[in-house]
Amino acid sequence: MFECYRNKKVLITGVTGFKGSWLYVWLNKIGADVSGFGLLPETEPSLYEELGMKYDDKILIGDIRDKNFVRNIISECKPEIIFHLAAQPIVNISYENPEDTFQTNINGLINLYEVIRNENFVKSLVVVTSDKCYRNTEGKKSFSEEDALGGVDPYSASKSCAEIISNSYALSLLKDNDIFISNVRAGNIIGGGDWSRYRLIPDIVKAIVQKKKLYIRYPDSVRPWQYVLDALRGYLMVGERMIKRDIDKVTSFNFGPSDNSLFTVMDIVNTFVSTFEIGADDILEIENPEYYESSYLQLNSTKANQILNWSPVVDTSYCIKLTSEWYKEYYSDSKAGNIILKYINEYINLLNQ
Repeated sequence: MFECYRNKKVLITGVTGFKGSWLYVWLNKIGADVSGFGLLPETEPSLYEELGMKYDDKILIGDIRDKNFVRNIISECKPEIIFHLAAQPIVNISYENPEDTFQTNINGLINLYEVIRNENFVKSLVVVTSDKCYRNTEGKKSFSEEDALGGVDPYSASKSCAEIISNSYALSLLKDNDIFISNVRAGNIIGGGDWSRYRLIPDIVKAIVQKKKLYIRYPDSVRPWQYVLDALRGYLMVGERMIKRDIDKVTSFNFGPSDNSLFTVMDIVNTFVSTFEIGADDILEIENPEYYESSYLQLNSTKANQILNWSPVVDTSYCIKLTSEWYKEYYSDSKAGNIILKYINEYINLLNQ
């Protein structure tokens, strides 16, 4: 599977983050020549530490906002394809520090494009944005790629700006370059190894492990909850088609759960904690939200299904089960790297079935 990546020079920005770390493991398993950079994780534990990425001399700590750093690593690694995941990805943090969010998610992307357009070895670029890049008027609809971009909170606004900037570079400054570009939008990603602040699954895990209360803000909110490997498979499929040059030169794709996966925050909590044989009432507190967040968000993945033959392998219930089991294994003294490889192998087996 994904044999086109074998020995291919691949760069992952944001490789030290949750999704970047899983992608790093999967591409290395395939046999790709993987390089990457990202910020030093603020959490303890982190997949960066658990996977021993700090001992990989092709993985560097650096900031996407530092253009000279970006230029130096790209010039040295000479990647043929880049997966751009570097971002400030948390809505609450975007309220607390909007300037850093805009600088990272907008100026960081501009830095990447400015470096790329002065090099000729980068042939494909997958720009990871967000399900929150759409203009959400709180109607109960599933957003498709043709819907208007927008965003109220700083994070969502920064991601819609990133989409516009990406399209501008692709259709003007890079239109004569031999580079294929795709913007990809996934849902609320769930999987083992995420310990970020202000995210539901890490907050549940911390409450269970540390025997603390779990504070949630919007118990009835619906999100496009999605298994990490379903989303990453979508990214890899887009990259594969760009490498083979049998896709539109400039395009975008949604990768979301199936249409019947309408899980609220409370549904996620109840399903997750059951693996640990406790009830949600044992740890749960509802708090008044400090910041605005949309109450309903879903993605339409018809385009990805029709063009890429992509559809989610894991439904939301099974996704939560896999994720909770991942953490249970980890806190039973297992090595994160072994668990991730195990779950990737099991996912590939599901695909083959």
